[in-house]
Amino acid sequence: MKKIPLIVWVILICLVLVHYFYTPDMPEIVTGGMRIDLAPWERQPDLVHLWDALVCEQGFANESAILVQLNQFVDKDGVVQCTQAYYTGDVNGERHFYKVYVYPGGNVLYKDQILEFPLEGAHPLAVLREATLIDFADLTRGECNITLQTLKHEIEREYNETHGDLYVLSEGLLRPLKEAAFPDGACWYTIEIVPEVPQPEGSSTVGGVPDRLILFTEQDIALAETVVYA
Repeated sequence: MKKIPLIVWVILICLVLVHYFYTPDMPEIVTGGMRIDLAPWERQPDLVHLWDALVCEQGFANESAILVQLNQFVDKDGVVQCTQAYYTGDVNGERHFYKVYVYPGGNVLYKDQILEFPLEGAHPLAVLREATLIDFADLTRGECNITLQTLKHEIEREYNETHGDLYVLSEGLLRPLKEAAFPDGACWYTIEIVPEVPQPEGSSTVGGVPDRLILFTEQDIALAETVVYA
């Protein structure tokens, strides 16, 4: 058996050491905070006003922004206890990823870091504008807390009444749907609202609250190849 040259052993040992002991630099995360005007009696923040404040505060190019996700946690009285927004925006040619947390009273905290890979999606305003107009008090009916969450989709998918109560959300009004089908290659968002308590078996509601609402903005439903209204 041939002896392995010393230089080969040195290279192998170096590779092992690099594998176990080298840790790549973590991206720098910048944190910050601000306040938005929110009167004590207001149940939810104006997300369009919030967005304008974020563009000014964070300095990214508004037209470059892409929504990743929006979450809102709403108590049984219809008051938004926390809003979380995740999105990207370009600053001097660099793509930044932002996490924003909004609390009652108008306190806003955010995190900002550089994003190393491209991301596809739509500008946040269409979803933010519609979410601001949702009457959460009407949805909770004083029965239970609810959670709003947006989801971004890019793979062919069909929706029907087995997935939940389907609606087009337009200027705060809900227009019921029976079916919607999106083609592969489209990029659309759903706004999904669910109660935070388990439903009784065989029931489609919790108290007076539907088990799941799936909402589409006018902008997103326009991307569907099939739409059947109820």
